[in-house]
Amino acid sequence: MANVLIIDDDPHIGDLLLVLAKHLGHGGDKALTLKKGIALAREERFDIVFLDVVLPDGNGLDALPELQILKNSPEVVIITGKGDTKGAELAINSGAWDYISKPATAEQYLLHMQRVLQYRTEKQASHPKLGHHNIVGRSKAIMRCMEQAAKAAESHVSVSISGETGTGKELFAKAVHDNSTHRKGPFVAVDCASIPENLVESILFGHKRGAFTSAEESNQGLIAKADGGTLFLDEVGELPLALQKSFLRVLQEHTFRPVGDPKEIKSDFRLVTATNRDLEALVQTGRFRQDLMYRMQAFTIELPPLRQRKEDIPELSRYFLNKLSADSNTAPTPVSNEFLKALEAYSWPGNIRELFNILEQVFATNPEAGEFLPIHLPVRIRIAAAQHSVLPKTDHKPVLTVIQGHKTTKKQLNKEAEISPYKPPLNEDFPPLKEYRDQALDQAEKLYLESLFLHCNGNIKKAAQVSGLSNSRIYALLKKHDIKKTFFSN
Repeated sequence: MANVLIIDDDPHIGDLLLVLAKHLGHGGDKALTLKKGIALAREERFDIVFLDVVLPDGNGLDALPELQILKNSPEVVIITGKGDTKGAELAINSGAWDYISKPATAEQYLLHMQRVLQYRTEKQASHPKLGHHNIVGRSKAIMRCMEQAAKAAESHVSVSISGETGTGKELFAKAVHDNSTHRKGPFVAVDCASIPENLVESILFGHKRGAFTSAEESNQGLIAKADGGTLFLDEVGELPLALQKSFLRVLQEHTFRPVGDPKEIKSDFRLVTATNRDLEALVQTGRFRQDLMYRMQAFTIELPPLRQRKEDIPELSRYFLNKLSADSNTAPTPVSNEFLKALEAYSWPGNIRELFNILEQVFATNPEAGEFLPIHLPVRIRIAAAQHSVLPKTDHKPVLTVIQGHKTTKKQLNKEAEISPYKPPLNEDFPPLKEYRDQALDQAEKLYLESLFLHCNGNIKKAAQVSGLSNSRIYALLKKHDIKKTFFSN
């Protein structure tokens, strides 16, 4: 038996949904305010949450992040009388299972309830595990990605992995390969960003001897080498536009012609791609083919940046430091809690790759340390920890909520977005310009976005015109900086 929670200030809606749940053989509870609804949800006994948007004490969409981190991961269905296409898109992008508008008939509510219950039952019955991988972490965000990777491995479709630089895209690609039916075949990785544009076709497709001036002998391309295995195209957004049409045909037919060879060659490979770029934005500017993007994105996995899974930092740090100790045949060095808290206070613009580089530096420069302490960390990390320690402690970070056509509420902006003046360190451990600049730009970007939406009253179209960004790029930046922006059209 499943449990249903209804958070809606209309008591009749709550009563109706409870009757429908009972009709299907399930139980439930209701709340007329967001505060009471969240309190009930924290009991972690509900499978479905029907959530209204406009509530007396807040906006329902602002509660989505907290509902998503609950251990029982309830499915959330947004119900509101203020529905519009943009609101629906925002709800789905924020993790809602579905979005329906009031007034709705009892039959419509019943159909939604039946569908989401069926989906949840099937999801709980099928929990594929991802074996043979080195992915570290137990946060909700990374566990969800591992579940997606396990499902992707069971299928035969193309997989697209997106995420910022250093989030572990190739590691996930390898995990998909190692758990798929292609695991006995080769895993061929291609960094599209590092190949000169005039050589990409020859490297991917291969060439016959004499096909061009420097082709002194025939060469088998990487597509042919991936036969029976997985072809991993890293930074696929850098693939030259002129080559994209030919590669699309390879995906469709799994045949290709090496440069200078009239004969077609077959290659049965599984395609996995990765990118840190917004492919939709590239499509809009004519730098990437839309049909190829759709073909590559049959199954998508979006990896979170490290700043959104900071609870994994202690486990990641111990894992890598223990690995360094094992590689150097030395006993592991204990790690202090203060050391880990200092790591958690930093924003990590370079993500896991930057974390591992820092830990490697700490390990190499402090071989006599009996315990790793904050003093062993680079200055920029210690500065971030010091700044974090003097910030006011709050239970919940303030979010930006703008509602058009109704009473407008503008909550206080996140103080962490303010850029504090930088004080140069007095010792020799001075951060490189690029590292400090990246951190400062990341903070400035977030502050700009929050100010932009206050200026534009939450209007995406106006924000795009003012900022010069595309709608898809704005949505991507909102997600990147974890800015909760809710709006409704007149």
